[in-house]
Order: sequence, then structure tokens, then C-alpha cells
Amino acid sequence: MRIKFLLGVLLALAVNVSGMIFSARVAMALDDGIIAVVDDEVITAKDFQDYMRGLYSQLKIEGRSEAEIQEVVGQYQVKGVDQLVEDKLILAEANRQGMKIRPQAIDERYAEIKQRYASSQEFLSEINKEGITISDIRKKIEDQLKARYIVTKDVRDKIYVNPQEVTDYYTAHRSDFQRQARLYIQSIFVKADSPKDDEARKKIEQAWKKLKAGEDFKVVSQAYSELPDVGEVSDSSLNQTFKAKTDAMNVGEFSEILTMSDGFYILKLTGRTAAVEPLLQDMKEEIYQRLFETRFKENFKVWIEKLRKKSYVEIKK
Repeated sequence: MRIKFLLGVLLALAVNVSGMIFSARVAMALDDGIIAVVDDEVITAKDFQDYMRGLYSQLKIEGRSEAEIQEVVGQYQVKGVDQLVEDKLILAEANRQGMKIRPQAIDERYAEIKQRYASSQEFLSEINKEGITISDIRKKIEDQLKARYIVTKDVRDKIYVNPQEVTDYYTAHRSDFQRQARLYIQSIFVKADSPKDDEARKKIEQAWKKLKAGEDFKVVSQAYSELPDVGEVSDSSLNQTFKAKTDAMNVGEFSEILTMSDGFYILKLTGRTAAVEPLLQDMKEEIYQRLFETRFKENFKVWIEKLRKKSYVEIKK
């Protein structure tokens, strides 16, 4: 229970890591809590806190959007300390295999990050604000590149998707690739409490008369409609009344007043595209990527388990 509490505190930190201040009592608890052991390395809750702070700072300095940062942090929220252990196992395997990163590769990545700032002063100001140094950034870049290259070498480069598998997948999932017929509809809507709502009916009839007199549909809609246009929709998603009406309409035509449960409508069909079933040759790349990523996740999981078995890993419960 204690370790779950500590991880809960730390994962909350991951979401608001730049602004949270810990009391001395909580900081002491974090220092004392051992949450995992990987080979001869003891990982405390404080280590996890520092790791998350470093991760957050690195993402911020790289200019990642808040959404991207939350996505990465969310992965740690789901997997918790398991993710940290996984990261350490990957880096340890890269080091075990003697993987070296060319200084030029680190320089290029560092320059790429720095170029996202208007000036060197702004860049230095940001890293000072995050409480890290240029050496910290370069070390993080080196570790990230090692992890990326070892995963590419040991997992990604060993994946092969046979062209026949792509064809078989297309055949088995043909209906998934079909693009339904689409309709493009402008609309005028007036809310009514009932079909006998005289005030609402009077309003929609005024709009309809203006349309019959030749006024632009969009202009009339802006003056009378109480909802935005129906817009682009799939043919199959329309309710029966709308579908029956639009099926009988030509592009450019508008309907009579339609009485629905929520009020009155006038529809104008502004476009129609037929259903399309993409050919295999048009879907090959997308299918290949689907199969490749599925296989990568499966193979990566197996690879990580092998790394775990080669190492001593204990996660405190």
C-alpha cells in the first residue's frame, strides 16, 4: 500500500512537475522509499521523481507541445515504475553491446533543439528555469539515441512483412477500407415545441419564401437558422426522413419544409460523392504500416522480457 501511495504522489507530480513543491516530510518519504532493483542498482521513489522531472524538462526544452508531453507522461501513469525499469533495461543493453553515439549525432540533435528558440539567451534562460544544464541535455540526448538505435537494431530491423500478408489482410478486411457515400448539406433549422408551434412554423415559412424568391441559401440560413449546417455526413448516417428526401434531390436543390420531432428543417444538397472501395495498390502502404506496427509491439514485448530474464529485476509491491 505504501509503494502505491508513493507512486500515486509521483505520478501526480508527472502531470504538474514544473510547479509542485514538496514538503520536507514528503521529500523524506520519497528519499526513503525503495521501489525497484535492477541488477545492482537500487531505484528509490526519489530516483523516480528525479527521472520524471528530467523527462518533463527535456520534453519542454525540446519544444514539445503540451499534448505531446501529456501523452508521454500518460504512458508513465499507466505503466508506472515498470516504464522506468524498461528504460533502464534498454539503455543497459545498449551499453552491454558497446553501442557508441557519434559526437556529431549528439551535436546535430542539440543544435536542432536549440534552433527552436529565438536566441541563445532565450534557450539558456529556459534550461536554467528547468534547473538543468547543457551537459544534462547532451547526456539525455546520448541515452535517447542509444535506446533508439538498440531497439532499431534488435527489434525493428528484424521485422519482415511479406507482400502476401498485405494482400491477405486486404482481402480479409476489405469492408474496413470502403469509403461510404458522402453528402454535403446546408440546412436551416427552427426549434419547435410541437408541430403546432405557430411561431416556429411562421419563422420557417418566412425563410422558405425567401429561398423560393431566389435569395441565397447561406444568407437566409444566417438570418433564420438556430443551428449550424448539417455539413458533411455519410449517406448511411442520415435518419430515414432526411435520407429519403436527399436521395430524391439533385445537387443544388433545396427541400420543402420538413417537420421533425425537434423542429422544422429545410435542407439544401450542395454535393454528393459516391461510395468508393480503394484498390489494393492504393492501400498497400497503409496496410504494411498496420502490420509492421502490430508486429513491432509484439516483438518488442518479447525482447523486453528477454532483457528482464537476463537481469535481476525486482519491483517492490
